[in-house]
Parts: sequence; C-alpha cells; structure tokens
Amino acid sequence: MYFLIYSSYAQVEFSHPDLKRLLTKSREKNKRLAVSGMLLFLEGKFIQFLEGEEADVKSLYNTIYKDNRHKSVVVLKEGFTENRLFTDWSMAFSTVTPEEIASGEGFEKLNSASALQIFKKLSLDS
Repeated sequence: MYFLIYSSYAQVEFSHPDLKRLLTKSREKNKRLAVSGMLLFLEGKFIQFLEGEEADVKSLYNTIYKDNRHKSVVVLKEGFTENRLFTDWSMAFSTVTPEEIASGEGFEKLNSASALQIFKKLSLDS
C-alpha cells in the first residue's frame, strides 16, 4: 500500500461550508479511486495523508498540486506500508489546534517522521 503525506496553504479563506463541500467532493472521488486518508486543517494550512494504489495516489496528488486553491504544496513523506491506516474512511477530517498536534509545536514544525506519527495516532482514534 502506497502512502503520501503533503502540506499546503489555502489560497483563499475556507469557511465551514466551503470545507464541507471540499470534503464531500474529495470523499466521492477518493471512493471511486479506492483511496483513503485523512485531512487536517489548521489556520489556513492543510496536511493530508493519502493511501491506495501508487498510481492513483500520485494522480490525486498531482491534481491537488495543480489546484489553484492550494499554494506551497510540499510532499512531507511518501512510501509503502503493509496495511491501510484509514480503512473506514475515504477521507477522514479534523480541524485541530496547535495543542492537539502531538509535537506540541504546530504544523510549522512538522517533518516527515512527526507527520507520519500524527496520522498513525489519529488513525487509532478514528
């Protein structure tokens, strides 16, 4: 199972209804592609964990990378794992506060290892 974690900044402000619409569309598309994962959102920054067949995940990431609603899109970590972390979610979602991030330092301090650990922890809670 291939996974990819990326971060990006929102080009525009996302209201609660905007996020709801984004999630609805993402969940539909991810379900068709058999991609699962989780999206975190904090103060205009997204961090997303995607998992599935490598070609499908990379194609989805490329779509996100080209999406004008995102800027500064960066891959934090990618690789292979034996099992899905988010088996029951085409796209789990959470808005978080800096205090809820395991490192306690907020999204700005995330690196590839800490991002993966956060998603592993959140997969157990979902």
